[in-house]
This record gives sequence, C-alpha cells and structure tokens, in this order.
Amino acid sequence: MTKTAEPPLNYRSKGELRTLLSKGVLLNAGKTWFSLNKKGEHCEMISFAECLDSDPSQFQDYSWSSEYNSRFPTGTFLSWTGRFKTRVKSQLLSPQITYTVNLVFKFRLPNKAKKCHDIMSVSYKLQEETKFSISYLAAERGDEWYMVELYQFTSDQRIVNLEIQFRDPCVDIEIEGIEFRPLEKEDENVTLKVQPILDSDSNWEDKVPIDYEDIIKLSKNSMQWTTKKELYSIFRKGFLINDGQEWFSLDKTGKKCHMLSARMASTQQMQCLYYQPLPESRFGEVVELMDWEFKIITEINHQLVSSNTTYASYLVYKLPRQHPRYEAPVKVMDEELSSDHIWFIFFVSPQTPVIRPMIGQNTHNPLNRPKIKDLPQQRNDGWMEVKIWEFQTATTTKMIPMRLKFNSCGSEPPNWLLIQGVEFRPI
Repeated sequence: MTKTAEPPLNYRSKGELRTLLSKGVLLNAGKTWFSLNKKGEHCEMISFAECLDSDPSQFQDYSWSSEYNSRFPTGTFLSWTGRFKTRVKSQLLSPQITYTVNLVFKFRLPNKAKKCHDIMSVSYKLQEETKFSISYLAAERGDEWYMVELYQFTSDQRIVNLEIQFRDPCVDIEIEGIEFRPLEKEDENVTLKVQPILDSDSNWEDKVPIDYEDIIKLSKNSMQWTTKKELYSIFRKGFLINDGQEWFSLDKTGKKCHMLSARMASTQQMQCLYYQPLPESRFGEVVELMDWEFKIITEINHQLVSSNTTYASYLVYKLPRQHPRYEAPVKVMDEELSSDHIWFIFFVSPQTPVIRPMIGQNTHNPLNRPKIKDLPQQRNDGWMEVKIWEFQTATTTKMIPMRLKFNSCGSEPPNWLLIQGVEFRPI
C-alpha cells in the first residue's frame, strides 16, 4: 500500500507510519485518500472523478474545480443536471467492521456553509434497487467538509463494489468523493418517563405550589384530599383544567408543567383543520394533519409555569399505523422573530439503508449523527414527542406568546399525523 502513496511516504518506524496514516495519505495515483481512525480502523475515500460511471470529460453538464483545495488532484465536482451514476470500488477496508458510505462535499454558496443544518434532499439508490432513498441531512465534519450518509454495511472483505445512481441532489455543492468510514456508534434512545415514580420524590412537603388553591379552581372535576401528601400526589399525577383543554402537573423538582390540547393551542392548517375523537388522548380528541403547512398560535399562562425557569415545548403526536410514515424533516419558523430564525424537526428519527443485511439485522439503522439534537422520542404513555421550542420565564405576570409556523420539506405532506397537543416542561 505504501508503495502507491503520492508523494512517497518517509518514515523510520511503524509509529511514524501510523502517525502519517492517521493524518491521511493519497494512494492509487492520487485517486484514493486513506487514513486510520483512533481505533486503527481503515477509512477510505474515492475521488469522485474515479467514481463517475463514464469519463467526466464527456459531460458538458459537469465541471471540475480545485478552488476548495480538494485532497485529490482533480479537485471537486460540480453537477448542473443533478443526475449521474457512479461505480465505487473500495480495496482497503477493515474486515468485520460496520461502515457508513458518505457523499463528501462543500457548499458553493457561503451562506449555505454557515447553515450546516440545512436540508439537502439527495435521492439515490443502488443499481439493483428499484426504490430511491432520500437523505435530507448534511453533517459538518471536522475537516471543513460536509457529508451526507447514504448507506451502512458490515465489511466481510477488503474489496467492495457499489453502483450508486443519484437523482436530483442539491446542485449547489462541490462533490469531492465517496467515503467509507467506520460507524461511530451512539447510545440508543430510551423511552421517556413522563412522570417519575412518586415514592422516589423527596422533600415533597415543600413542592406543593403556593398558589395551589387557585390552580385547583381551574380543575375540570372536583378533587378531594385529606393530607398534604395526597394533594401533592394529585399534582404529580396531573389533572385536566380549563374545561378539559389543558393538563397541569408538577415534575419531581416541584416545577410546574402543563399541556395544551391541539384545539387550545390553535393548531392551524392553511386549507383544512380536522378534529377527530380519540379516547386515548387526555383531551378526548386530536388534530389530524391534512396539509403542507400548519401553525401553533397561543399564549402561555404565566400562572401555569414556574418563574425564572427555562422551558422546552414538545409537540405530542402519534404516527399512523395504516399509512406510510412521514420521514422528511419539517421546517419550523418563529413568527415572533425574523424569517431567518428557522430550525428543523423530525416526526420519525432518520434512518440509513443497510446494504446486504445479515440474518436478523435490520434493513435500516439509526442515522450516524451524534450531534443531531431533539430527535423524536417515544413516551411511556404510548405517544411520541419532539421538542419544537424553548422559552425563558420571568417574574412578571405577562402572557408568553408562542407563534410557530411548520412547513413540510418532503415531496408529500405529513398526512394522517395525529397531534394531541403541546407540552411545556422545565429543562
């Protein structure tokens, strides 16, 4: 392997060689970038000029640029049509290692580079596949480049051949190559416990709200208790208030939590707003999404949140069983702020297709993105939730405005998604 390095490697010991390989070296006449990770596992990236199915000089709709200081002599690849086929051959993989296959690139426009969370929407498939997969996420690497994760697979030998067809990827990127990188595993998500066990609570006497009598008056049903501990137990479990359109409770620290029904939160759609009864909902009904856009417009009552506290807002929903899952991201915009103040959420955690899965292995694995925040979580009450907003309370008695607009980023609207409401919990 070292005989094919360009320029030739100069080292006096295996330790010096390992240091060189950890930084990365060019092999195979400048067509392959090889490196070692911290575990000594092999990483390999193939120049995109080597990956193209035909001679790139034959395409008038493609051009090459060395403007971004590519690792490869040919520079980066600019696509103007958004359609191309690739043949990717790796020769130096570590055996029995799970790899990710990544498209490595840079944004052509400076403002894109500053928004590494932006949406890519790259469609691709293996030659033998009939259905295109879509990756929506661009992740920033530690080497000033970005990547989109395409596949995962477990290597059974050093040589792997893939034929990948791309359709309609983002055309404002400079593609450097296709990379095989060992999977960096992350901890699996655990089911959220909405209310911890009461027996584990301590100092409960001090956690009953000072204004508990005023809050009890808001209850939909009359409540009875004989001891202060029973009263605290009622607040910890939670109860309906304001004509059954809100749910109030305390967390284990004594901070106030509450949840608005979808109707109370004024969940709005541009064309259709459809309520349907659902017995398992706390509020007896849900909103079913039937459009590309919807809004949450409400004001948060200062009495139902603790002062001087940072809160997170969670959209509580259920995924449809009889319809395809909506996997595209949704853009969220705070209409109280500028139009540039946007972020993205997912109703379903992004997953990566697995190439030739082994017996018993899932055909899709969680996307290898440890830095992704606020992915949807499964709750222990059977619902899903995803964080959509944060706010800080003060000591004033002013209402807290919440004006959020949601837009689908996929080719289909998030139909049949059932929204129970919006929950506010201290962070």
